[in-house]
Amino acid sequence: GLHVMVKVDSVAREQALIAKARGVGVEMSPLSGYWLPDSDEPVENRAGLVLGFAAVPEPAIADALNRLRTVWSE
Repeated sequence: GLHVMVKVDSVAREQALIAKARGVGVEMSPLSGYWLPDSDEPVENRAGLVLGFAAVPEPAIADALNRLRTVWSE
């Protein structure tokens, strides 16, 4: 599928953004979950959001982005 990856500054922020997104019905994955546990990369550098969009109709993408804008601005 097609995905967008957005880096964030910490794992705590990653989790907060994902929780808010899920609260408005937008699914995404934590980038930190894709790293191998024994990676040399510092944990905070692994933080980010992975949003899949290949199977989502265009109007639904616009709607989801509007919901994210609203909830992430609070």
